[in-house]
Amino acid sequence: MIVEETMRPGRTVASLVIAASMLVSIGCSQSGEEAAPVVAPAQISVTTASESARALYAEGEYLSDVGRGVQAREKFLAAAAEDPSFALAYYGQSNAALSFAQFQHSLDAASEHSEGISDGERMLIEINRSFLTNDAAAGLSVAQKLVKMFPDSARARVVLAGMQANQNDNQGARESHQKALELEENMAAALTGLANNNLFGEPKDFGAAESWANKLIAVYPKEAKGYEILGDIKRAQNDLEGALQAYNSASQTDPTLELAAHKRGHVNSFLGNIEDARSAYDEAIALAPPESKASYAVYKGFTNIHGGDIPAAIDELELLADNIESMGTPADQVKGLQVFALNSAAFAAIHAELFDRAGPLVARRNELQMVIAEDVGTDDARRLQKANCQFWDGLLAAAQGEALGAAEHAEAISSLVEGDDNPRKLEGAHWVLGRSALQSGDFASAVDHLRQADHANNMFTRYHLAMAEEGAGNVEEAKKLYTEVASFNFNSVGFALVGGEAAARAN
Repeated sequence: MIVEETMRPGRTVASLVIAASMLVSIGCSQSGEEAAPVVAPAQISVTTASESARALYAEGEYLSDVGRGVQAREKFLAAAAEDPSFALAYYGQSNAALSFAQFQHSLDAASEHSEGISDGERMLIEINRSFLTNDAAAGLSVAQKLVKMFPDSARARVVLAGMQANQNDNQGARESHQKALELEENMAAALTGLANNNLFGEPKDFGAAESWANKLIAVYPKEAKGYEILGDIKRAQNDLEGALQAYNSASQTDPTLELAAHKRGHVNSFLGNIEDARSAYDEAIALAPPESKASYAVYKGFTNIHGGDIPAAIDELELLADNIESMGTPADQVKGLQVFALNSAAFAAIHAELFDRAGPLVARRNELQMVIAEDVGTDDARRLQKANCQFWDGLLAAAQGEALGAAEHAEAISSLVEGDDNPRKLEGAHWVLGRSALQSGDFASAVDHLRQADHANNMFTRYHLAMAEEGAGNVEEAKKLYTEVASFNFNSVGFALVGGEAAARAN
């Protein structure tokens, strides 16, 4: 699933953990029934007796680093087919997973085949498993141990950077990426990480982001990822025409890259070229593998919001949720993509105060979310998805002015994640409480709660914070926040709904 705002620090499960890169960054060893893996000095072993599996894994690493995730997943699947006992092949699949269930099942397979693997491999798997229990502190701790055990491994540094960014430690993430480049010059994962972290992470540094993107282009001129990132940076600087040019360069470099067409859809949406946007999304959908078609179609639905017709967007997104299976979407991803479409429709309905539509949408997405949790089949999955459902019920209650109900849902979230060692675990509860306080006119309380929500990364939350600051009389701070939201230029249902409103309020 492609959710554009999840390119930022604080991303979703499958994209949070950094996939491995080129073979040179990880030492390789063979192991048979009697042979123990041999760890190259300060490098992480790849434990498999199959040369073909090892080669496929290396190809998958490279494809992950240069932004070709679907192709990377195919290589990891092929590596596991060559050697069904190859733990890192399943670990690689988890990094390229297209659903939460895929992520869980890939890690279960990696753990099942972990007998005889090296400590480094075991730690990589353990880091990914920390997302299943929402234990960010444990994941970060293991990543730090990984770096200590393999101080000369560029891959270990990149993995650590991903865990640091997940906790909004962007300075630490940048330092880790820089260290990776000292250890392995021109490492694609580190170059991409530095470009994206400077682009999305606070404090933002667009100049640095552009410099790293240009270096990625220079080092990997035959890969489209650098041009794609450059287009993102141009968007962030409100140079939408420059962004279109960069995405065109990406398409010329790789005509099969559906993301370039997809992002042209975004830019045309922002420019108000709605028909051009819908045409670009259609191009992306046509080029996309079955795993991605429905996700791109969700963004096509946003064009109605950008064009000023929220009810039409809700209609299109709800119809899409009904038809996702017929688009050839793999069976294990249908429910997750339905939830994505329904989430977007529900956000739109709540924001437009179309509560007669919002209620059934929230109920339907919650039911599907819990079915997904049952598909995963673990107590942690059920618990975390229950917390997610409580968030949606709470946000709906808050928008309807039901302060008591919103508080009860926020308390339920807190209870469900109470034992999690994750400094960001209460962000959803604070958003619900902040939105409720905003609705009731308690602006001081709204500011307090929304400052503890994910305003750093989520533009919808930042918009609510701006409204709260404005209501509290903090006009200059509110204008600053409105301006940041208006110029964000990265597509999501939140930005589609509030970007224009924020621009009007900023003036």
